[in-house]
Amino acid sequence: MPHAADNRTLKHGCIVMASGVGARFGGNKLMAELCDAPLVGHVVRATDDLFSRRVVVTCHADVAALCETLGAQVILHDEPCRNDTVRLGMEAMDGCDTVTFVQGDQPLIRPASIVALLRAAERDAAGAVRRDAAGRGVADVVGCDAVGAALADTAEDYAMGLDAVKCDVDAAAGCDAAESDVAGAAKHDAVGCNAAESGVARIWRASFDGVPGAPVLFPSWAFDELRSLPHGKGGGFVTKAHAECVRTIEVSSEWELFDVDTRDDLEQLQTHVARCGSAGLPR
Repeated sequence: MPHAADNRTLKHGCIVMASGVGARFGGNKLMAELCDAPLVGHVVRATDDLFSRRVVVTCHADVAALCETLGAQVILHDEPCRNDTVRLGMEAMDGCDTVTFVQGDQPLIRPASIVALLRAAERDAAGAVRRDAAGRGVADVVGCDAVGAALADTAEDYAMGLDAVKCDVDAAAGCDAAESDVAGAAKHDAVGCNAAESGVARIWRASFDGVPGAPVLFPSWAFDELRSLPHGKGGGFVTKAHAECVRTIEVSSEWELFDVDTRDDLEQLQTHVARCGSAGLPR
């Protein structure tokens, strides 16, 4: 059964981040097994059939070989830093309206939670079109200043169609503070114009119990910043720079956002799945 967002009007891209060296794990953690499959294999399967473009970016030949057998496009590289991984992935996202970053070490992320991010972006775009058709300039209503109406639409959409995932529609903290600073206001205005052009105003993050994590969906107005991140930085650098434009989607379980950094982490996941059985695995 397809998990793609309903009434899709945007071209969605996905970058699976799979270049971690696993220093704390003591080796390539992405090929460590959970329920007889490598961690990264679970992640790739969770993203199947959701995106117009999907690429796995990795520095591991065994990860590349596995992901290719699973039908994923792969970029195999030897670049040293996280910003390199992001840049290489973004090079494969030409023509996309959004890009969602998914971590290769989060094996319990659910397809439905990823779909929730895509639906939120679709609602952003649909709301911009409706408001423009009503005779108001999109640049006047896209962004923090007019977030209420669009988020209400998003909440209604989730209530009707995705009862396992809740939409966090709290107003983001910091908008007023950003606008009180002249430089911050100038940046905010520029982002608003770019958002109007792309139709998707917000960065959408998965969260649990109010704590944001990954996956993270970025609209096209953030692409240039993602391509030119500072040395060693990842997408979190952009979310912090535009905190006033970040919204969250609440996922169903803390285990969805649980990432494996150490062997103890893997043991925790294995214990959780053994206790819950098949219900503990993403569907």
